[in-house]
Amino acid sequence: MHQELLALGWTEGTTHHPGAGLQPARVVAVHRGLVAVRGAELQPQLAPVAGALLHAGTPPVVGDWVGVEPGGAVREVLPRAGVLRRTDGAAIEVLAAHVDLGLVVTSANGDLNPRRLERFLALVRDGGIPACIVLTKCDLIEDPQERAAELRADLGAPVLSVSARTGVGIGDLAARLPQRATSALIGSSGVGKSTLVNALLGEERQVTKEIRENDAKGRHATTHRELFTLPGGALLLDTPGVRLAAPAGEEGLDETFSDVGALAAACRFADCAHDREPGCAVQAAIASGELAAERLRALRRLERETRAAEERREGPGRAARRARERKSQRLYREVQGRRES
Repeated sequence: MHQELLALGWTEGTTHHPGAGLQPARVVAVHRGLVAVRGAELQPQLAPVAGALLHAGTPPVVGDWVGVEPGGAVREVLPRAGVLRRTDGAAIEVLAAHVDLGLVVTSANGDLNPRRLERFLALVRDGGIPACIVLTKCDLIEDPQERAAELRADLGAPVLSVSARTGVGIGDLAARLPQRATSALIGSSGVGKSTLVNALLGEERQVTKEIRENDAKGRHATTHRELFTLPGGALLLDTPGVRLAAPAGEEGLDETFSDVGALAAACRFADCAHDREPGCAVQAAIASGELAAERLRALRRLERETRAAEERREGPGRAARRARERKSQRLYREVQGRRES
């Protein structure tokens, strides 16, 4: 396999090959009507997208592996893995594909919101993608390590503290990004994603904006998604700020709220709703202070949102069947956990 494809993240044996007469390439940016692609036998170029893909509702996104006609259009989108996606309730929007690590970025100052981070973690994990929280602008608070430890304990996810302005933590973050693997930055506007990209690249490639003086919040800078190759060979995908992180499915909720799930395994009843049932371990943990009540409320809110969005997309009958299947699988895992313990 050509070294250029390997450097772009091609994994022989898992990445599919395009059809006859098409050259494999990776989408590194999407513009209006055109996509920027790179490949083994292709100079980096802007290519049009075949009308058949657009009409079928499967346009390429950043990170996609595609089949390109020599000197022509993108004709095929190869099967996806590691998909970042969100929903507006009526439809699912694919943000990026073939992501190996989701870096959920939040600033350490007044914009920090654990409930918002739960949404981003669930969104990332819904695609089967491991997640890590990156706490930026740590030079603006007194004890970033304490803040990181609090988030780690509250959300059950690894947390890295960095400051692009001082350089603290940038080397540690770069060391966490494997060569030829794709890590995607995702978070709200103004949390410092573009500044972080520039710090990891070692040059000013992304437009950045200063934080507002009146509320210490950052401002929106990135306008499109783009895949960069870092000096060490890791691949980094920058995305515009997401106003509302709405997971497209419930698959990421179990891991994001694994503390609730672990407690639920000790409830007296396997189908405990964690409300007023006797012997509810979750409510007991809330009463003792072991579990924050906000965690259970956040889980219930996301469950309602994702199920309502699923009903809008698929109809109540099919959505109900899928919900029953997920509940059955969850109960089975909890029962198995009790037996093993």
